[in-house]
Formats: sequence, structure tokens, C-alpha cells
Amino acid sequence: MYGKTKAGSGLPVLVEDTGALILSRGGKYREATEDGRVFAVANQAAVTTTAGLAATYTGLALCNPVGSGKNFALLGFGYVNTKAVPTVATVVGIMTGGGVGAATSVIAGRNRLSGGPSSVAYVDSAVVFTEAPVLEQVFSTFQFSASNEAIGPSVNWIDLEGSVIVTPGYHVSAYNQEINATTFIYSFLWEEYTP
Repeated sequence: MYGKTKAGSGLPVLVEDTGALILSRGGKYREATEDGRVFAVANQAAVTTTAGLAATYTGLALCNPVGSGKNFALLGFGYVNTKAVPTVATVVGIMTGGGVGAATSVIAGRNRLSGGPSSVAYVDSAVVFTEAPVLEQVFSTFQFSASNEAIGPSVNWIDLEGSVIVTPGYHVSAYNQEINATTFIYSFLWEEYTP
């Protein structure tokens, strides 16, 4: 049995003893990780996230510099509230946009392959975008009960499976509907590849 690559080259495929096709040996990101293309980053302490879709932003922004020559496939997004009661009720999600010229790398993305190559990403916790971001996807709400206790998940991990592609000059950033002072820690997992 043979399969074809994108370039049309025929290669043998692996099958189980039963004839079932073997799609992966290990985790779904293992091959990309072994190739040194998977990176992760997280705020190193709880941050105050700008409310809504502000161009002057604080939180966690994964920025793809203009001219990087790479695309970023977003594999996952995580967040955790570090206070029993967030400052105000809020929605958590991700937003995207362009205008990343002022971004710098204040937090280094870590290659998930020990000793692998460095990321080309700029990961910033405070940046002024020259374009207003757009809300891309929401994941959770945090509300309050009558006893003023937070109602919402304390830990969340969203597997995006490469469904968001960040091209050069654009970003994906943590979204928080309302300002929550030093409450949340965010994280991104992404693959860098040459398109």
C-alpha cells in the first residue's frame, strides 16, 4: 500500500496487523515537536488584561513579526484565574489583528524540543497595536454568586488544533471582556512553519 505526499511522491504507509492504517506514533504534535517547530509561552505571573478590543493592550500577545517568513498555527490556548474572586465578571477568549510593528519579545517562547531552535515570535505583555483587534473566539465566563464567589472554571485548556493561522504582521492575543487586575495567567502553544 502506498500514499502520496503533497509533492506527489509515493511512499509506503504503515498498517496494523489487522490492516488498519497507522496515522500517528505518539501524540498528535509529536512529529512537529521532534522537528523543533512547536513552541509554548505563558505569562510568568498574573497579569491585568486590557478590557475588550483595545489597541493599547496588556495581557499576552503572540505576534508574528513582519518579514518573519513563518506562519504560526495555533495549537492551544490556556488560562487560569489566580484569585478566588476575579475583580469583575468577565468573558475570556482570543482576539486577532494586525499592526504588530511596536511589539517586542518580553517573554521568550520556549521550543518544546529541548535544545531546539529559537522562536521567531514576539511575545509581548504590553503592546500598542496600530489596528484594533477583532474578537475571534470566546471560551468561558466568570461570574459571581450571591456570596461573591467566582463561578467559572479555575483552569482551562482549549485545543485549537492549528485552526488559527497567524501570518507575518499579525497577532493572536488573550481577550478579557473586563479589566481584571492581576487575576489571569495565559498561555499559547503553536507551531512555526514555512508556508
